[in-house]
Amino acid sequence: MTTLTVWLIDDDSAIRESFTVLLQTMGWPVAAFASAGEFIALQQSRGELHGCILLDIRMPGKTGLTLLDELQQQSVLLPVILMTGHGNIETCRRAFKSGAFEFLTKPVDAGLLIETVSAAFSQFEKRYHLSQQQRELAGKFSLLSEREAEVMQQIVAGLANKEIAQALGLSPRTVEAHRANIFSKLDISSLAQLVKEVEMLNFLRQNQVVLPGAHRN
Repeated sequence: MTTLTVWLIDDDSAIRESFTVLLQTMGWPVAAFASAGEFIALQQSRGELHGCILLDIRMPGKTGLTLLDELQQQSVLLPVILMTGHGNIETCRRAFKSGAFEFLTKPVDAGLLIETVSAAFSQFEKRYHLSQQQRELAGKFSLLSEREAEVMQQIVAGLANKEIAQALGLSPRTVEAHRANIFSKLDISSLAQLVKEVEMLNFLRQNQVVLPGAHRN
């Protein structure tokens, strides 16, 4: 994994400068932007970013909440820390409903900011690790043909070869061939391992946003 960076987005130049100096004292790289548009341009040119986003809510043009919604739709892994000098319960509620990692009210206490960014970095590393697991598993399962995927689901459900053959209108010998292909493509040697990997992929998909380009089975 590359170095984690704080992606700071705030139209107030004084905030950008003071936060950059503060966060850099922790040894954290900071990339500052005056608008959501500037950040989006960088994101489109760089692709996957690592770290966390420190985002002001009220900005000319695209607001922080609008950008947060767009990032969620893109399944971006970066935790987003929202900041505002005009906070209220409804704004806070909407922020968390939209997937914000934390909601801070300006002026932000220096110690709290450092603590929050550190926690966001830890959250990113967790998300990144899970995303890598999901990509690897999804990539393996994408090797299966549609019929092999159907047979696999029947196997995981606990059906015997004869039952699978009857359910799918196949011969037992054909089911055995599909079973062998499944184990070979997934590089597994036991039914227990197959069940474990299927359940792990299901767990990752249920507990994390679906990744861009991730395969579904």
